[in-house]
Parts: sequence; structure tokens; C-alpha cells
Amino acid sequence: MKHWRKTWYSLVGPLMIWVAFIIAAPFLSASAIISADILPPLGIVLVRTVCLFCVLVLAPLAPLAALAEIAPPFVTREEVRWRNRNSDTLFEIDVVWQDVPFLPPIFNRIRSTPTKHRRQEKTEGVAIVEARPSTS
Repeated sequence: MKHWRKTWYSLVGPLMIWVAFIIAAPFLSASAIISADILPPLGIVLVRTVCLFCVLVLAPLAPLAALAEIAPPFVTREEVRWRNRNSDTLFEIDVVWQDVPFLPPIFNRIRSTPTKHRRQEKTEGVAIVEARPSTS
């Protein structure tokens, strides 16, 4: 019954935070500009139209980018660090994450590679503990 923890934990990573920000940014910026009350009525209509267009474009594309694990390089670097640090909690298999270029200056993609490194450390640790002579 602890499977919900893995699901929730994976939803609070840097990639999902970036997706939520990308979707919410047009609403927040438009509301800040409109509430400043510095634009004429035509300017308010233009800001709302641009905001609506951005939301219509970004709302479906941002979650698709998250599913494909594509984001700007600063987001993928943080996501890779976060996933490697929390891989014991998030994943049942031994895996190492890295970011690879997707569209080189703009987007990177996150890729996983299986590893045996942790398994070797665990077996070496067990072998060392078992090799110690007992003092009793």
C-alpha cells in the first residue's frame, strides 16, 4: 500500500515543477500586468489574448515534454541530480540517469542506463562482514 508514495515523490521532481511553472506563467504574468492598471482597455484585451494563446499552446505541450522527459538543460541537470540522489526511493532496479542533447542549445533529454555498481557494493559489503572472524 506504499505505492502512492513513489507516485507522489516522482511528481515533485524538478521536471514536474518546471511543467507546472510553464503552464502557470502566462496566467501569473497576465494577471500581474492587468492588475497594475497601466494599460488602456485595448492593451488589456491584447494581453489576455496573448495569454490565452500561450496557454493553448503550452498547456498540451508541457505535459507531453514531461512524458518524453525533454526540458531545457538547467532543468534536466537538476532532474538528473535529483533522480540519481533519490533512485533508491523512486526505482526498484539499479539505474543511473544522465542528460543527453536533444536540440543542443535549447533542449536536453533524460536517459536512464542500468548499472551493476550498487549491486557490487552491496555484495562486497556483505563479503567483508562475513569474512570477519567472530570474537565470541
